Amino acid sequence: MKFLVVGDPMLTADTLAKAVRDVFGDEAIVKGVDWKPESEEEFWFLRSQVEKFGPSAGKPPAELIEAGKDADVIITHHTPLNKELIEQSSASYVGVCRAGTENADVNAATAKGTKVMKTMGRNAEAVSDFTIALLLAELRNLARGHAALMQGDWKKKYANSGFMGDVREKTIGLVGLGYIGRLVAHKLANFNVRVLAYDPYIKAEAVQGSGVELVSLEELCRQSDFISIHARLSKDTAGLIGKEALSWMKPTAYLINTARAGLIDEEALVEALKNKQIGGAALDVFWTEPIAKEHPLLTMDNVTLTPHLAGATNDTFAQTPYLLLRELKRVLDNKETSSWIVN
Repeated sequence: MKFLVVGDPMLTADTLAKAVRDVFGDEAIVKGVDWKPESEEEFWFLRSQVEKFGPSAGKPPAELIEAGKDADVIITHHTPLNKELIEQSSASYVGVCRAGTENADVNAATAKGTKVMKTMGRNAEAVSDFTIALLLAELRNLARGHAALMQGDWKKKYANSGFMGDVREKTIGLVGLGYIGRLVAHKLANFNVRVLAYDPYIKAEAVQGSGVELVSLEELCRQSDFISIHARLSKDTAGLIGKEALSWMKPTAYLINTARAGLIDEEALVEALKNKQIGGAALDVFWTEPIAKEHPLLTMDNVTLTPHLAGATNDTFAQTPYLLLRELKRVLDNKETSSWIVN
């Protein structure tokens, strides 16, 4: 079997090639190509463009089309696989080492009969850990306190000082109850909190006995002290947390996003934070990455911001290609289908 592995600055072709041989054996024929944008900044910008506009927005290596012509399987991470590449490739499977497939032209693959696979739950542990870290950091002013001390300021008063409390017995609202949302709920269990969830794709019996209550988005926003977003970005969910949803939130509530920036209406959130309509926000993802130096969020005292770090751990990167390749091998060996196949 012939594999084309397409690396990038985060997960190289050599790393992907080793995973292929470890899972499929040394008889696997592996060809590698690395996507090397001119700078780290360009990589993050192109990655965000692909996230928003699809694989045609990226700049894949020129040699990629030729390399893919005789491949049976193409494995990629963030590199865009556009329509031209898919149409000229002989691959039966395209595997993306991510939970989303925005960087692969799924429509072109479907028309050609090529199966596209995503990697479910690949960074669920990392993102769920980070979500709780952001929750605590925003509530207890960890980042703001650190920044003040680094400037020589022994700061004791913050924007939320009038309502800062403990996590215990608070209500946590999870927007999306997939791999990550469920892990967040599980990890929060020992904090003695009430957990609400909004997920129209989950049935009540699926959460029975878990301690999670399924509610409407409006009910979740009105009751929650913390709202954490874990939904997929799609045409249906874009701007899900907008002006109306923000108006439902308590003035002391915090909004946390480690999923996709497009799930929140940017202008509405900036306005809500500026007017102290909500208690604060902790964001790891932005509408354009890197965030613009003049962005109004950078001037606010009721936000905690991190540069898209939630899923980026060494453990996540190390295990991701193995998760994907083992699932692919199971499908091929047993001639089975998989919920990881998106078309």
